[in-house]
Amino acid sequence: MQIVYKDQPERLWGEFKDENGNLVQPSGSVYITVQYQDGTTLVNNAIATQDSIGRYYYVISPSSDSTWNFGYYGAWWKSGIPGISDISATQDIPNVFKVEDRRESIVKAQMAERVRSQLYMHADSGGFINKFLRDREILDFLQDSLNWWNSYPPAITFHTFLAIPQPYYSIIEKGAVITGLTALGVYEAGKHFVYNDNGISLTRDRSAKYAGIFGPLMQSYITNLKSMRTKYALDNINIRGIFSSTTGFPRSLSRALRGVSKFS
Repeated sequence: MQIVYKDQPERLWGEFKDENGNLVQPSGSVYITVQYQDGTTLVNNAIATQDSIGRYYYVISPSSDSTWNFGYYGAWWKSGIPGISDISATQDIPNVFKVEDRRESIVKAQMAERVRSQLYMHADSGGFINKFLRDREILDFLQDSLNWWNSYPPAITFHTFLAIPQPYYSIIEKGAVITGLTALGVYEAGKHFVYNDNGISLTRDRSAKYAGIFGPLMQSYITNLKSMRTKYALDNINIRGIFSSTTGFPRSLSRALRGVSKFS
């Protein structure tokens, strides 16, 4: 996903391919529509610029005023269908990009560095492209962990990376490490094989090692997440009533029962 900052021109790119994944030239002009996550349209059927066969771009310059809000945007590309006149096609799923606060990017960069170090320590970074985790992959792991944090009881929160209190960074990073180890385990399971030739046997199976690391780490993570979420709720949200009794009892049980018995 492309990250865009305010007061900085950025190119949004669109590609047109056939069923084999080859770039093709659409017929006629190519148009783009950009919409904010709340439905506000920022760019409406603007003509895109051709870069090469099947590749187009459109330049946006998000201003620092309230026109472009921080958050997610969708870009829809539309063009004519080659060989069919008077018919245009719009993509079903938009290209998503995010206008992000630079301060949030700094927080994510801090977390990403620590997550990268922990994954190298636990999993020797095996399994991913060139055996080095890309920034995009680590940021995805961090986003998944932030979603866990926001949805875990006793209270739902809506923290962004910029809004989450710094003392809780560590639990977000640990959740990202767990997500990374899960991805590594799935990747390695797909590469598992056994080879046997004249009594010489070779087995490649590293997924079990990742599972062995994952179990204790997950248990520790859930314990810490629960305690941190409870502490955050008690410190920041008035939920003390959840933990206190709302049922009262009379001072004297005999007084409460007096007049009830038919023998009184």
